[in-house]
Amino acid sequence: MISLQQLSVRAGTKLLFSDANLSIYPGQKVGLIGQNGVGKTTLFKALMGEVPLDSGQVFFPADWLIGYVEQEVESTQSKVLDFVCDGDSLYAQAQKELQLAEEDGEQQRIVAAYDQLDRIRAYEVPTKARQLLYGLGFSDEDLQKSLKQFSGGWQVRLKLARALMQRADLLLLDEPTNHLDIEAVAWLEQWLKSYEGALLVISHDRDFLDEVVQGIAHIDQQKIYYYSGNFAAFERQKNERLMQQQALHDKQKQQMQHLKSFIERFKAKASKAKQAQSRVKALQRMETVAAVQALNPFHFQFAEPKYQPDPMMELRGLDFAYGDKAILKHTDLVLRAGDRIGLVGINGSGKTTLIKLLVGELQAQKGKIVTAKGVKFGYFSQHQLETLSLEQSPLQHLLKLPDAPSDQEARDFLGGFGFSNQQCLESIECFSGGEKARLALAIIVFQQPNLIILDEPTNHLDMETRDALEIALQEFSGALIVVSHDKHLLASIADQFWWVHEGEVSHFHGDLDDYLQAQLKRIRQQASEQKSEEGKNNSQNRKQLRQANAQQRKLLEGRLKPYKSKQKKVEDELAKIQQQLAEHHALMEDQSLYEDGNQARLQECLKQEAICQQRHEELEMQWLELEEEIQSIREEFENE
Repeated sequence: MISLQQLSVRAGTKLLFSDANLSIYPGQKVGLIGQNGVGKTTLFKALMGEVPLDSGQVFFPADWLIGYVEQEVESTQSKVLDFVCDGDSLYAQAQKELQLAEEDGEQQRIVAAYDQLDRIRAYEVPTKARQLLYGLGFSDEDLQKSLKQFSGGWQVRLKLARALMQRADLLLLDEPTNHLDIEAVAWLEQWLKSYEGALLVISHDRDFLDEVVQGIAHIDQQKIYYYSGNFAAFERQKNERLMQQQALHDKQKQQMQHLKSFIERFKAKASKAKQAQSRVKALQRMETVAAVQALNPFHFQFAEPKYQPDPMMELRGLDFAYGDKAILKHTDLVLRAGDRIGLVGINGSGKTTLIKLLVGELQAQKGKIVTAKGVKFGYFSQHQLETLSLEQSPLQHLLKLPDAPSDQEARDFLGGFGFSNQQCLESIECFSGGEKARLALAIIVFQQPNLIILDEPTNHLDMETRDALEIALQEFSGALIVVSHDKHLLASIADQFWWVHEGEVSHFHGDLDDYLQAQLKRIRQQASEQKSEEGKNNSQNRKQLRQANAQQRKLLEGRLKPYKSKQKKVEDELAKIQQQLAEHHALMEDQSLYEDGNQARLQECLKQEAICQQRHEELEMQWLELEEEIQSIREEFENE
């Protein structure tokens, strides 16, 4: 178990966490969420010891390995398959030891190295790495290339694959879906669901969180609040709590007003001075419950198109290639007024190329695109933020557009995208990626397009902005073409899909789930064929890897068995106590509990909650003590 206790952390002068707490148990999968800038990535760095703690402690077993995606690559000369296999540090160390032993010709070391490879089931590692790489969109041909032959986005995928190969007890993933296509995201969901270690993942992708996690850690107001269940369950619980919070706030406001009235009326009268003073103290002690604010600060909508030609665009016999590599061949498509198209296909298949052809950024080598008169594009590209002028303010960006609004109209308009009057006047140079993305969306919305084309619009957006964008696009009556790895967004706004595959663009007959299931089936079939072939080649290696140290491993397991058995009982009781605590918390949110005449019931609830909390702390301490015993036995065994 890893435990964050009374954690306080700063980023410069900004306090990110104040007395925050969180516990993660073996095998538990938790989504870490919160608005941009609240400290999600800083928390990861604190777990890895990369940022100092102002106060508090982070406890985790001494033998726990924390896995993460490396930011820097030591050598870009490494072959892809070797680079990913070496993410398994035990495998990499054992292979290196075998190589050195063979170079020195020391038979005893060679035997020991083979035994270690057998113990860690090394013959399975290349197969596992291949499955990972297939799932993330790499081909057999790619596996023998060096890292330097891949673009930055594909290198990010390779670093993710290397991280997933780690035998980590806790895996930290920060926005793992951002550089993936929707097919790879669907495959990653399946991989992580079967991952045996604990997982803490930062993500703004609600469908991804719904598929992968069983708990949500929400960072809010410098605290970490844990909710059981996936993201959908978190939203239900949070909304219920906010409604109860509003009711409690209203009641408390009445109580506070009553106290204030009494104080004002009687504080000057000697006979009532003592009672008034007691009410002053009561007022000071009363914890003010904040009123529920509007849940989403962003609200915008696309204007109703004044004119929609039909058809809007036609592609006739379109061919496009980069050098000798054909991207699109003999493409014929028709975009009708009001069409809502989801563009799907693996990264590199030509989706972005097709979009650039549609908007005129690229010119086809053959064929033509016929765009109807009156089509007005609203285009958001993957690199849209680079087109903004860093030295200008959001207001200046809007005022320089054709048909620019008045100064006040522009400010009001930008307010719907979360820009305050002060932010409207600031240079965007210091804006976050999410703030710049909101400005880019604002510019598109203002221009009132009748054809919106979005290429990965959500990469820098938090959930609140994604929700606002989704609602605005659902209400938009013009034509729409979207590329996105966000399954929730794509499924909610597209009603037909164009599949870009092997140079062709075709209509996919089915919904998004049908498409993703077909792609997962293809990946599994590819991996299965490769596994079968490797199984034939590795049968002799597996025989060589099996050594006579199995009895020693059985001896170690025998020593550990009673401690692991006790630990399992503690974990089972912890789970029950956690459930009881959750029930108590739900009961405490019952508004009737605080009404007159229910004091005894309230006191009993508080008492039972305190008993459960104390037992929870005792069990956590027992678990940690048993884990220390297990680690001690392992160390003794290795030194014998």
